[in-house]
Amino acid sequence: MVCVAAAVALAGCTAQTQDTATADNTHGKVSEKSMPFDPNTASVSSKTVALYFVTAHEPGNTTLYFVNGGEIPYISIEEYLGYLEKIGSAVTQGYNLTFKADGDKASFVRENGYSADFDFQKNTVHFTDYNMFTKTPNGPLLDVTFIHDNVAQLFQKDEDRSYERYGEEITIPLSDYGIGMLHKDGGYYIPLQTFSDLFMATKSTSLMYNGEVVIIEVSLTDELSEIYYSVPKSDRSKEAAEFDYNELCLALDHYYGLKEVHRIKNFDAIFHDCGYDYFLKGTNQTLADIALYQFLNTQLDDLHSGFKSVSFRTDKEAYDKEVSGILRGYSGRSLIDERSMLQKARAKYYPNGVPHYEEVGNTAYITFDSFDDSHLKDYYSVPKENELDDNIRLMQYAYDRITRKGSPIKNVVMDLSINTGGAIYDALYVTGLFLEEAQISAADELTGALTSAHYRVDINRDHVFDEKDTLAGKGYNLYCLESRVSFSCGNLVPNIFKDTTHVTLIGQTSGGGSCAVQPLSTSSGSLFQVSGNKRMSFIKNGAFYDIDRGADPDIYIHDLSVLYDRKKLTDYINNNII
Repeated sequence: MVCVAAAVALAGCTAQTQDTATADNTHGKVSEKSMPFDPNTASVSSKTVALYFVTAHEPGNTTLYFVNGGEIPYISIEEYLGYLEKIGSAVTQGYNLTFKADGDKASFVRENGYSADFDFQKNTVHFTDYNMFTKTPNGPLLDVTFIHDNVAQLFQKDEDRSYERYGEEITIPLSDYGIGMLHKDGGYYIPLQTFSDLFMATKSTSLMYNGEVVIIEVSLTDELSEIYYSVPKSDRSKEAAEFDYNELCLALDHYYGLKEVHRIKNFDAIFHDCGYDYFLKGTNQTLADIALYQFLNTQLDDLHSGFKSVSFRTDKEAYDKEVSGILRGYSGRSLIDERSMLQKARAKYYPNGVPHYEEVGNTAYITFDSFDDSHLKDYYSVPKENELDDNIRLMQYAYDRITRKGSPIKNVVMDLSINTGGAIYDALYVTGLFLEEAQISAADELTGALTSAHYRVDINRDHVFDEKDTLAGKGYNLYCLESRVSFSCGNLVPNIFKDTTHVTLIGQTSGGGSCAVQPLSTSSGSLFQVSGNKRMSFIKNGAFYDIDRGADPDIYIHDLSVLYDRKKLTDYINNNII
């Protein structure tokens, strides 16, 4: 039944049938919904359950609340303020929240004075400045440009050249989505999933409830997963299905960063127009998870968006069988095919694996397929060859070798042709090797906030941020290899290079990917991610431009396999470019 239903109705925007158009969707669009209960007459019951905070060990207890005997779990915002504060403080010290309440209004107030304001009469959550409320203490306006504490000593921000523009006020109208908050008898209650979406998601954290326990997780570890999936499988009620759908629309409407270019007015509309709403609103959780999987991978098809794990209610065997036959979208298939082709081409020349650093005559090649570091405790020691999987150590090692006494190196080539992304701050450090400054710009599609951060990086490890930390201006010829596989940060770096006159791009237009990944969950407990509302950009003539279309090469190479014949490429660079 699962396979038949999905095959008939989950084929994309042409899939809406008479059945999907009429079956149990008579309650209309999300935006037409009214409050799910009358706050004046609503009753509240409670239930105490175990709570696992990030780890499976030493659980505590939490109280869940249910309105009018329903099954949608609500939480006390005053209690869960404490968990939000713990998550914020885990990233960096200084994140503090205060709870204030007066009648039908309550607030979370940050240590920086910015607040999230709950109006229980209007059923809204208002942020005078959403970015200032969610940002890391002493961090940038948009956290996407934040430098992790573990490597912060290697970066020095140029405050004079950096730029920030604050965003607009935003109000989350819960009533538009048929979601209700409740102030009753001195208690301030909000659905657990709404709290997760509006507050925990910005910290890459989710609240999950399987009917027996609550889990607050950054990643669903094996131990937490065993606890989460230990409950019996069951279909969900119409109430739970409808709430799940409404909350999903709310989260995607506010967090998906590519709505405009995907021509999405709102997600309720696209779900309805493409026939997914029938399954996403249905009581069969397995079909709902299959529908969400297919929507993310074939409809959005932006390579950052994807399904991560099923609900505790889902029949995993049936789910796996069905999704194994669902083709990815065109972009996903193209990237996988192109990456496989390039990996085979590279393996022809490097059957035992390509070295991270290699010298061919007068040319140094630096190759890595992701932006990642090992969170070493000491980045100021001499880098070793067995540490070169760490981008930061690789840049330090390359600098030492290239600039050593008697070095024959005249050309330096950074190979990002099979690089599919990773940590943004590692990408910044990498650009510092080639450029005098590492620069990153970003725009928040939700609030309109803009930021541009400039950093000097300490590559020679002398604790001084100066011109000795870069290859720029030292007479080296600098190149970057790119392809359609160069995605996310593998696309960001070529775009940064493109905006300068110091680096020549060789290959094919990079693969795009401008949004930071936003992890999300559903109220039914499915985990997924999307291209979030923070988008990487570059600045030209004072304007912010998106980098999703990629960076065009300065020298186009039709047959990219030549990039891995390093002797031939070195001869080409020496004889045809210089």
